[in-house]
Amino acid sequence: MTEALFWRDREVPIRYSKRKTVALHVKAGEIELRAPMHTENAFLQQFLDSRSDWLERALREQNSKARDRIDYSRANRIPFMGFDVQIRRELSSHSATWSLTPDGLTLHLNDPENADATMALITGFYKAQARFWLPKKTREQVDKAGLTPKLTDIRLRKTKTKWGHCTREGRIQYNWLIMMAPEPVIDYLVCHEVSHLRHLNHSPAFWAQVESLHPNFRQDRQWLRDNEHRLTLED
Repeated sequence: MTEALFWRDREVPIRYSKRKTVALHVKAGEIELRAPMHTENAFLQQFLDSRSDWLERALREQNSKARDRIDYSRANRIPFMGFDVQIRRELSSHSATWSLTPDGLTLHLNDPENADATMALITGFYKAQARFWLPKKTREQVDKAGLTPKLTDIRLRKTKTKWGHCTREGRIQYNWLIMMAPEPVIDYLVCHEVSHLRHLNHSPAFWAQVESLHPNFRQDRQWLRDNEHRLTLED
């Protein structure tokens, strides 16, 4: 079975699964076709061609959002849990490290003008904060919801398409870049994934569970939808 089709000379990979419908997903300028197992290639190509207008709009919108991103290797401030944290770059003869103080984030660098080294330290900062805050917040919400026995693991990854994921086995995964969002948005994501421990779907019962943990989830979910393209360290 063909694993990719073409739309206007662009290769479009196909992801087959147990889903019941065909759908298109556009992220970071890449198109992916998601389909039920054993769907005929001719039908998928027809579906892809029929969505040309939608694909053009989606790609234009993503290109516009890409221009809205910030090059944090040159920035003097970075977003962290709702705060604009000031960055200071200091010359150091030792290994590159970062330190967080009430005055902001200090990057100790052999070459303060080295963009790659700067980004490596900023990445390390966000990962370290995610390792502390996301498990802490998750366990608090799991306990609040009475779901402690269902949680088996908490993992962090940088993913392209999802901010969070919960498996049937009770493993919750987060994209550590969520630490760039305001704290209420982080809390919404945590409550979203914790609620999947009880409801592994997006049914009305699931959203009622989310609301019981995070009453303002609608506005924070919308903030994430509107601003997720800014939560990146890539150019």
